[in-house]
Amino acid sequence: MLHQLKHYIKHSLKSFHLHGIHSPFVFTLEKKCLRDKDHYEQYGEMLRFRESLQYNHTILNIKDYGAGSRVFKSNVRKVSDILKHNSSDQKSAALLMRLCSYFKVQQVLELGTSLGIATQAMAISKPDVHITTVEGSPEVQQFAVQSFNDLGLKNIISICSKFTDFLADHDSSYDLIYIDGHHDGAATLAYFESCLRFAHNNTVFVLDDIYWSGDMTAAWDQLCHHSQVTASVDLYDLGLLFLRKEQLQERFYIKL
Repeated sequence: MLHQLKHYIKHSLKSFHLHGIHSPFVFTLEKKCLRDKDHYEQYGEMLRFRESLQYNHTILNIKDYGAGSRVFKSNVRKVSDILKHNSSDQKSAALLMRLCSYFKVQQVLELGTSLGIATQAMAISKPDVHITTVEGSPEVQQFAVQSFNDLGLKNIISICSKFTDFLADHDSSYDLIYIDGHHDGAATLAYFESCLRFAHNNTVFVLDDIYWSGDMTAAWDQLCHHSQVTASVDLYDLGLLFLRKEQLQERFYIKL
């Protein structure tokens, strides 16, 4: 908690608004997507899905391959508790929806489905988007699949697998890659490296919980200096990485 508070203060001091951004690409991204205050009809769908899970007391046995939980002492958890402590909040889910729409993405890879809050947000962002989402915990993955079926979402491929196994055997190209599920710095670096072969010049990487721990923050800092990363946008809750060769390497701090 102290680590997060310290870096929240640092982030706030480093953040700036439109007049401080000299990259036309990032300037437009902030103005038309990150700070977009319009109300989209998808927000209502997202809120209804979240509310359907809020009082769902189904018990799931969690198989955790990641850094573990700071809240839960047991791997037996209620859906409502997972929603409260381990799922994307409404603000982050809405941003993911807007990013998919803004960049006109067609193929999305998500590492870490959980209950599918972020998955659903991206899946309803635009008619032609297709989501491949990977979840390591079988009961969580099965619960999410049932939710997607109940919502009538036909554009989601859900895979139950360890991330390392999936990445080793998979070969495709994605416009947006969302990494959320391990919360370990070394693992995050390894996932990014593995996902580079799925990326193209306009792929956007989205990383969750970049200030979750010291090693996650160190991994984020290392990725910002990666030889193939040309722009990074630090939103505190999320981090965006771009590989655009026409962009000079630069770090941006934006407080939403």
